Amino acid sequence: MAAKFIATKLSETENNAVRRRVWLNITRVIVIAVLLVSTAIFFPKGRVFQFHYQVDQITTEPIIAPFDFDILKTGPELDRDRSDRVNAVPYVFEWHTGVKDTVDSMITRIGNELRSFRELQDAYNQELKSSLIQSSPDSLKNFTQLLREDSLRIELKRKDLALLGLADLKSTEWLYFLNMDDQKVVPNDSIAVSDYFISTIRAALNAAFQTGILNRRTMEIPTPTISVIVRGKEIEQNPGVFLSMAEAQVNLTQQLHDDFSELDERLDTLAVRIGLSFLAPNVILESTLTSERQEFARNAVPIAIGKVFENEKIVDANTRITPEIKRKLDSLEKEYQRRGQLATASTQTIGFIGRIMLSGVILFFFYAYLYTYRPAIYHDIKLLILMGLIFLSHLAMAYFFVYRLHWSEYAIPMTIAAMLVTIIFDGRISFIAMVTLNLLVGIILSNNLPFVITNLFVASLAIYTVRRLRERTQLMWSIVAIVAGYVSVILIFELIKFSDWNSLLDKVLFAATNGFLAPPLTYGLLIVIEKTFKITTNLTLLELLDFNHKLLNHLAMNAPGTFKHSVDVGNLAVTSADAIGANSLLARVGAYYHDVGKVTKPMYFIENQMGGENKHNKLAPRLSAMIITSHVKDGIRLAKEYKLPQVVADFIPMHHGRSRVEYFYQQALKQATNPQDVNEDDYRYPGPRPNTKETGILMIAEAVEAASRSVSSPTPQRLETLIDSIIETRIKEGDLDECPLTFRELTTIKESIIPVLIGSLHKRIEYPGQREKLHMRPEED
Repeated sequence: MAAKFIATKLSETENNAVRRRVWLNITRVIVIAVLLVSTAIFFPKGRVFQFHYQVDQITTEPIIAPFDFDILKTGPELDRDRSDRVNAVPYVFEWHTGVKDTVDSMITRIGNELRSFRELQDAYNQELKSSLIQSSPDSLKNFTQLLREDSLRIELKRKDLALLGLADLKSTEWLYFLNMDDQKVVPNDSIAVSDYFISTIRAALNAAFQTGILNRRTMEIPTPTISVIVRGKEIEQNPGVFLSMAEAQVNLTQQLHDDFSELDERLDTLAVRIGLSFLAPNVILESTLTSERQEFARNAVPIAIGKVFENEKIVDANTRITPEIKRKLDSLEKEYQRRGQLATASTQTIGFIGRIMLSGVILFFFYAYLYTYRPAIYHDIKLLILMGLIFLSHLAMAYFFVYRLHWSEYAIPMTIAAMLVTIIFDGRISFIAMVTLNLLVGIILSNNLPFVITNLFVASLAIYTVRRLRERTQLMWSIVAIVAGYVSVILIFELIKFSDWNSLLDKVLFAATNGFLAPPLTYGLLIVIEKTFKITTNLTLLELLDFNHKLLNHLAMNAPGTFKHSVDVGNLAVTSADAIGANSLLARVGAYYHDVGKVTKPMYFIENQMGGENKHNKLAPRLSAMIITSHVKDGIRLAKEYKLPQVVADFIPMHHGRSRVEYFYQQALKQATNPQDVNEDDYRYPGPRPNTKETGILMIAEAVEAASRSVSSPTPQRLETLIDSIIETRIKEGDLDECPLTFRELTTIKESIIPVLIGSLHKRIEYPGQREKLHMRPEED
């Protein structure tokens, strides 16, 4: 029966845990869904455009611009302006110097190959003549073999020339060139005809390449100039100074005709044929670069011819619609369309879903950050609701201030959210939250980028001023930082836009008012939030540091030794927390209150006995251990009685964890007839173990401070050994298993504690006559 009862209870417990998890997940989804839908609702909505006037119609009401918008050009006007701007962009060409070098190399190679071909052919003809006069059969046979070999060489050379573009070597012109008497010199010159032939072609081609041959006809280039890139440098030129391909062909042909006018016509024909085959453009159009520049120029054409500002009167009532007014009304309608304010019911539904999805994308980063790096907050429904309310309230203020009250967007107190999140949580979460919130508000304000940038900057200043809140006056310094931040950034943006002074002063006035009111409002809201959500902020911790607090005053008056011990432990805890980046304010407050339970039986604790009789001398070890450990229960009771925050009350049981009262445990073992009869649990503190960095720091600092009092002649080496032994013992006993402190942080804590201990345990110089006045014996130190 007992087993069945236990099994039933366990099953009920598991079912309750499952139901609780399901409920928490459902609540979390509801909180996030409400925030998403509410954000989408605050997005600016459209309405049917109501001004459908035609030119020369009479208006029935004045029309005031609801927002800034551009006076747009008509479609034909914009197309014309874009076409003109594109046609004014010079085409970009690149001068390829390699073309000339390649052709020059080919011409030189052709000259060498032709010379070699002529030599082979001359040798063949000479051997052929010699073979005809030979009568000996053996000699004839040898000459025949030589003729075959030379004939093969000639055919191979012919193929080489064909690869160079000279495939018609059997034409009349080539036969003439190859068989002519090359010793015949050019008239009025001493150069051989074959050499003159090659050099003349090369010179004619070089002249064309040096002028520059475009790969486009001049009539295809609409601009009066072109940009030419020569060896990386760009210059503008008149396209007329270059040759088109057709012009280059005509010029080359005419040049060769002139150069070969006194020679055989067949050489002239052959030279023109070779020259034209190697003629090619060397100034090439860069189509991609030209298109990019044309597109840039096209996009740079303004689509507007003017601007209408918010609250500016477009037209008065009972006024004739002119073409200029009609243009403004058409532009206003297009602006409504651009903002998504003209939509059917189905389009509005789709748009609303889209706004929800957009809000979800932006909020995803924030909740992903919480889930990954702050899971304790993500899984705490109370904190999620608080964060959602902070977001929702600021989104609502953005909507009503701008769209209902028609105030400046700088009246929205975004810095309240920054300071609230920083003080309640921390600066990192606040920065991520402000990026998310500013993006959402910026979208609500029609993608207002200056607002987003300005408030991100000012929010960063606000976060910085309260990130380590130690005094209430820090909130007042926040006023200076916020006002200065707003004024400076607004001034920058308005100067860039060349805004009028009235617009600038209007925004500065709203921003300054916002800056002055935000910190006091933050302080007031913190009081409400702390009471409503049972949250402890640094402001509450600052109040608990006051030695006039009733519980601290009670401790100081009735257990002064414990009070002094608590203050000393607080100094060690603050130093350690600062060293590893933990909450030093929480660590100090926890240290001040961790031993308040000793106030009920102060004389049973050594620090309060002032050298008098030790009451434990007359008690059994088990009873002494019970009295010692009872200060934890008494402390918890006093914490509830004096309404200490739970985050502070946690230090009372956690600073001992589940450690043993070692002194009385060892006494019990010595006094017991059978050590196995000693119940170790009777000598252990009830726990729980530390589960935060701050409570873990206090456990170490409290043990070190107490143990250091027993070290004679404390030196850095002795203190370091002491701290190492204490930390090692805590680790072995598992007291730090649930604490997120790393080994590196434990080392840092040790290094930070030693200087503080040395300063508090130092000895002073004995003054002359001090021993006599105090009636000290020689052996007393």
